[in-house]
Amino acid sequence: MPIESIHGDAEYRNPITDRVGHVLSAARAAGERIAVLVIHSAAIDRVDAIYGFHAGDMLSRQIEELLRSRVVRKQDIIEPISRDEFTCVLQPVSSEGVAMLAAQRMLMLLAAPVEFAGRAVVADVAIGIALYPDHADNPDELLQCGKHALNLARSHGERMVLYERQNASLSVDPLQYESRLRKALEQNSLSLHFQPQLDPRTGRLTGAEALLRWKDEVLGQVPPNLAVRAAESAGLINQVSLWVITRAVQRCAEFQKITPDFSVSVNISPSNLREADLPFYIDRALRTWGVNGRSLVVEITETAMMIDPKRAREALQELKSYGVRLSIDDFGTGYSSVYYLAQLPLDELKIDLMFVKSMLELPHYAKIVRSLIDLAHNLELTVVAEGVENEPIQVALQHLGCDYLQGYHIGKPVPPEDLMARLRAQKDPK
Repeated sequence: MPIESIHGDAEYRNPITDRVGHVLSAARAAGERIAVLVIHSAAIDRVDAIYGFHAGDMLSRQIEELLRSRVVRKQDIIEPISRDEFTCVLQPVSSEGVAMLAAQRMLMLLAAPVEFAGRAVVADVAIGIALYPDHADNPDELLQCGKHALNLARSHGERMVLYERQNASLSVDPLQYESRLRKALEQNSLSLHFQPQLDPRTGRLTGAEALLRWKDEVLGQVPPNLAVRAAESAGLINQVSLWVITRAVQRCAEFQKITPDFSVSVNISPSNLREADLPFYIDRALRTWGVNGRSLVVEITETAMMIDPKRAREALQELKSYGVRLSIDDFGTGYSSVYYLAQLPLDELKIDLMFVKSMLELPHYAKIVRSLIDLAHNLELTVVAEGVENEPIQVALQHLGCDYLQGYHIGKPVPPEDLMARLRAQKDPK
């Protein structure tokens, strides 16, 4: 039964810590891996505010029961940490992909409204994932890693995040990130790398995704996710995104001097879709550099659509009027995927690398990839698969009819000069 939150009691030790400790000891002895998933439901606080704490309690119990009866295996553990957070221990797991698949099943299950006391509410779930021995070797630290990943997911508006050591080890003051980012914008010291995309039917590079890079003389090489987080917290995300769009369009014009039909993809954040001038700014950049709108692909995530669906649809319709192509990124990791495919004026679907990287080891992932390709083609959408890490994955995707491939096997993100060299070699092979 749910454990009530206890505050200010130094003697209290959540029983889940002890249970994780027992499981971890057994896994250590057997040489196995376990995963801890920390699950948060944002809907419980909202239900409390509208209907009272008794309603939040009922919703919490219903979520726990759904997870216990519909997702976890008999040997797995599901326990509440508080009224709005739960911990799931998967024992054993063969890889991080299995843990992420379990999290995906939870997200899919809780995408439908949860019924309680004659009401129905979407649970609004985010999940953080950590593994033993990959991320920690004792129960307290393992739970802490899962909590850190959860906090990262919630702060980024993501549904699921796997813990990464580099994300937790940075000790720089956030205000320093903000001041250094402002200086980088003033000095135009940000840069773009481009990850190429391959048409498997012709064996030629036909496009690339523009990726932000920020190397600071004080902070060093700042991970892209932290650069975006700094921009969002400082209120600079629109300025950064417009810089990325301008530079990407400029580079696209240069790439097209070698490969005329080359296209460049850019990512935009949820807040960008609320910027009224975004479509006009993109149109101005295209006209400035003489690039056709069809050569620019604007990538959005399902999360971006959920914040303000009406305004997001209006912004995308405006972009579409300028000829820009629209792509939904990281497809399959959200919880209203098919709904948004039907509602939005999309041209392209990008299958999330989580599924692609493990599709040959996990049959479920292979089925998901195949189904997504078929679904997209039935809706007359082009399909790009991310996470193509080796030749066997490339061959499998070609067999499934995937239109374009992206990943380290095709090419790592590189400076524009390096990509231009590949395009020249492709044009004039010796």
